[in-house]
Amino acid sequence: MKSLAILLVGFLFTAQQPEPGKVESTFDKKTNFAAIKTYSWTPGTDALVPEAHKLIIAAVDKEAAAVGLTPVASGGDVTLAYYTMTVTNVDLKALDKMEKKPALPPTKELGKLVVVMRNPAQQQVWSAISREFLDPDRAKLAATIQTVTERLFATYPTRARK
Repeated sequence: MKSLAILLVGFLFTAQQPEPGKVESTFDKKTNFAAIKTYSWTPGTDALVPEAHKLIIAAVDKEAAAVGLTPVASGGDVTLAYYTMTVTNVDLKALDKMEKKPALPPTKELGKLVVVMRNPAQQQVWSAISREFLDPDRAKLAATIQTVTERLFATYPTRARK
């Protein structure tokens, strides 16, 4: 019975994930986003690859500037944090076809990027999450991160109302 409950909870969380390329965003309707002018970074879950971490920070800074936000070292109107996770998905259909051939299973790396904005009371006022398949060619990483970050910030409340 306990394992059935765990399985059902797992399905519940899996079903709530946005499709790759889609964005899920929430915001506090009581927050006056037009009054928010500055932000400071606070720790989240950094990307495991240092290059990806730098690219994410740069992309978020660029998109934050596009909505009128300026970074400050500390004491911003809000804090921003990002969280990442990657998983490797196995293509089960392709795996079945190659069952008789000894080879590595076909896989795709799926990355998740979450940006969270909190007010000085540490209450979440905006968040956006997206998942994207990552190209194995690391030369395309910067473009992928920028595209995903643009999608996330397209849901920022002052931009989304236009």
